[in-house]
Amino acid sequence: MLIGELVKRTECSRDTIRFYEKVELIEGKRERGGTNSYKHYDDQMVDRVLLIKQAKLLGFTLAEIKGLVVAWEANTLSLREKVNIFQDKIVLVDQRIAELKKVKQYLQRKLKGLIES
Repeated sequence: MLIGELVKRTECSRDTIRFYEKVELIEGKRERGGTNSYKHYDDQMVDRVLLIKQAKLLGFTLAEIKGLVVAWEANTLSLREKVNIFQDKIVLVDQRIAELKKVKQYLQRKLKGLIES
C-alpha cells in the first residue's frame, strides 16, 4: 500500500508516517523495477504504527518504543523483562494520574473563586 492508504488505516498524518520512517520505527520499500519512486508499506507497518500510537498514549517515549519493538519482534525479551516493562510503566502512569488530579483540584478551586467573587 502507498502512504495515503497507510495514513487512512492508521489515522496518522503523512508527516507522522515520514517521521516514524526517518527515526527507523517503520520502513517502506521501493518497488523493484518500478517506474516511480513511491514507497510501499505492508500490513505489518499498519500494525506497527497502531502499536506506536498506543504505546505513546501509554507514556512510552519513541526511543523506548523503538527498543521494545525491535526486541519484541526479535523475541529477545524474557517474560520477566516484558512484565517488568509494563509494571514500571504502570507506576509512572499512576504517578501522572496523581499529578493530574492535583492540577484538576487546583483548577476547580480557582474556578470556584472566580464564580464566587
